[in-house]
Amino acid sequence: MEERLEYRIFTYSAYLMNKFGKKVFRVGLSTGNTCPHRIENGGCIFCNPSTFTGEYQSQDLSIEEQFNNAVPRIKKACGDVKLLAYFQDETSTYGDIEFLKQKYDEALSHPEVIGLVVSTRPDYIDKKVLKLVASYIVPVTVEIGLQSIHNKSLELLNRGHTFEQAEEAIKMCDEAGLTVSVHLIMGIPNETYDDMLQTLKWVTSNKFIKQVKFHNLVVYKNTKLAQMKNIPVYTIEEHIKNLCNLIPHLRGDIAVSRLFTSNIRRTQIAVDKYKGNKTQWMNELRKYLYKNNLNQGDKTDVKYDFRKYYK
Repeated sequence: MEERLEYRIFTYSAYLMNKFGKKVFRVGLSTGNTCPHRIENGGCIFCNPSTFTGEYQSQDLSIEEQFNNAVPRIKKACGDVKLLAYFQDETSTYGDIEFLKQKYDEALSHPEVIGLVVSTRPDYIDKKVLKLVASYIVPVTVEIGLQSIHNKSLELLNRGHTFEQAEEAIKMCDEAGLTVSVHLIMGIPNETYDDMLQTLKWVTSNKFIKQVKFHNLVVYKNTKLAQMKNIPVYTIEEHIKNLCNLIPHLRGDIAVSRLFTSNIRRTQIAVDKYKGNKTQWMNELRKYLYKNNLNQGDKTDVKYDFRKYYK
């Protein structure tokens, strides 16, 4: 049988195809607001906002202009796909509720948009925001920056919230009828493999979480992390080994929407541990899974069965 990554991991593309019955692509959008945590508390030590804004997405552009920049490129690369409006950068639930409604409404008015994805911090999820996003008739996913379940790690990263706040925010989103996705950072300074495993086991045990994004820690220029001395940073090879051995502990019905930090531009990196490119990394990860016979969910009560998603 062909050695495909989708046969070992419940990928986000498989999740979307199973949910919508067609190919779907996320369009990165910006509300135009910045992160309140950066304004008030200096922000996370790893954060350089210029590294997570897409080339066609800008805080200076209207939603319509962002779509006009993005959609032709997406169609050219991916063909006739439907779209998810993905409010990706900064804290996409920060701002006056009427301002947010205007932005979300404008995005959902695009004729090819069939869903909404909002990325945010756990301390900027409240009843007003949840009531707003839950009012839309399209599927809505809220992505929450969990990063780790260990408060010592959240303090080191200067996240500005606790694990308990993230846990409560995840529960609130599920109770509002929203799909919950969480972001995790692999390789946080002073975290061991066992620490990462504990985080993943908690994610697996949380019935509200339906998607997960893995990020390998990247030290970008112009960040507080880059100013720290002797930062232990995993190489791509080490990240692949750790991640592949963690994957069997991830519940088989949780979609994996990212395996590596996106948009790693070498001109922006302060500590370079990233030989090759993302296509090569994905290939090496796939080969490691097959060589070691590792599958998502094998060490949980919900194993991943690709035949459920590939008819």
